[in-house]
Amino acid sequence: MKKLFAFWASVFFSVSAFAGVDSGLVKSAEKYLNSITGLSGDFVQTANGKQEKGTFSMLRPGRVRLDYDNMPIQLISDGQDLYFFDKSLDQITTVPLSSTPAGILIRKNIDLQNADINVVETTDYKNSFALKLNLRGQEGLGSMSVVFDKKPIKLNSWTVVDATGATTDVSFKGLKEKTKFGKDFFQISRHKTVSTSGGDDFYD
Repeated sequence: MKKLFAFWASVFFSVSAFAGVDSGLVKSAEKYLNSITGLSGDFVQTANGKQEKGTFSMLRPGRVRLDYDNMPIQLISDGQDLYFFDKSLDQITTVPLSSTPAGILIRKNIDLQNADINVVETTDYKNSFALKLNLRGQEGLGSMSVVFDKKPIKLNSWTVVDATGATTDVSFKGLKEKTKFGKDFFQISRHKTVSTSGGDDFYD
């Protein structure tokens, strides 16, 4: 469980690729991400040779929820912090959303060419493209590579490398735009203890 949390706190094509940054691909990804308000679908997570499946929901700005099918685990962001909820212990651990690479994708305004986001490489495939990025000044926290389908552009998968070098792949299936969720859908409903490491004003 600790390794799973460490990943969140910190894809499969024939390549016709090159190193460097293609500004056209960056602009395409930025335009797509800013056009999305909410998404819902399934995910498959691969880490340490193990696969876990579950459901994924996202509502910008700042809200994410992942429910695992075969583990008593939820990962929920309410717009400020990322909560790792272990239902079996009825316990929550919390980190600021801004300390996680995945937080980049759910900001109110996604700017991949300025601000504190650093796109270090783009890769162009036949039917998809990928952006490797991190947060300026926080490179030691790890990096995130996001893969998008081309026609039409949509989120395909992401790979996160955390501060220890551990890699976790998350691929998505059946993602559909969705903006209507229950009032408390992105809230933890019950817990005994909370470990808090600070807030995050990026998502106000």
